[in-house]
Amino acid sequence: MTLPQVLLQVQALEVHYGKIRAVVGLDLEVHEGEIVTLVGINGAGKTSTIRAICGVVPAAGGRIVFAGEQIERLRAPRRMAMGIAHVPEGRQIFINMTLRENLLLGGYHRSDRHQLERDIESALDPFPRLQNRLDEHAYNLSGGELQMLALARGLIARPRLLLLDEPSLGLAPKVVRELFRHLGTLQQQGMTILLVEQNVRQALTIANRGYVLESGRIILSGAAKDLLHDKMVAESYLGIKRDTAVNGKGA
Repeated sequence: MTLPQVLLQVQALEVHYGKIRAVVGLDLEVHEGEIVTLVGINGAGKTSTIRAICGVVPAAGGRIVFAGEQIERLRAPRRMAMGIAHVPEGRQIFINMTLRENLLLGGYHRSDRHQLERDIESALDPFPRLQNRLDEHAYNLSGGELQMLALARGLIARPRLLLLDEPSLGLAPKVVRELFRHLGTLQQQGMTILLVEQNVRQALTIANRGYVLESGRIILSGAAKDLLHDKMVAESYLGIKRDTAVNGKGA
């Protein structure tokens, strides 16, 4: 059986903000067609890792290899053109622009303008609440609708790798379930996803593999289903007492 190709490989990654070492010697990899999740408490280095991969912040050390090419010295627009799309924490939607204009920003690097226009017309098909609203201003959208628009904008780039940073933040449980169902559909369609998510249970339920970060370092990694039932993960991130986890209940 042929194993999926390694699409992203990160080796000994360092991210510094002045004297603060946000990410320390981090290693991870993502295979084609996987959902891989990074979990940990706030300040663990998850967002810094994502931003270093897409080029929003510079890597102070280490290597980032995407589709066989070393990219840590490339600027963010070049990485995007190679097939890395970033849906940032907080969505960063331009609320005084229309949905169409926001989507156009997602495909600004594309040269196939006619196909881009067709993609924009169909980009909101998976999100019924946004259909037929392309010319509406984004300030009319709810928090959940803004997140759906941000995801659609990322997909307009036609990425090989989708980086999602806290997509469920601030959303109602029903909207979160809808969002994760769509991520599962994207994977079935062949999308590769690296997910940073505060909802650890939901992230590990949908992911193939996971990495647990603490103080900028990976302290645990493995199959998501195994991490979901790990005693330390259960106690630290799922709110389940260790003795309960040992007995195999509640996780």
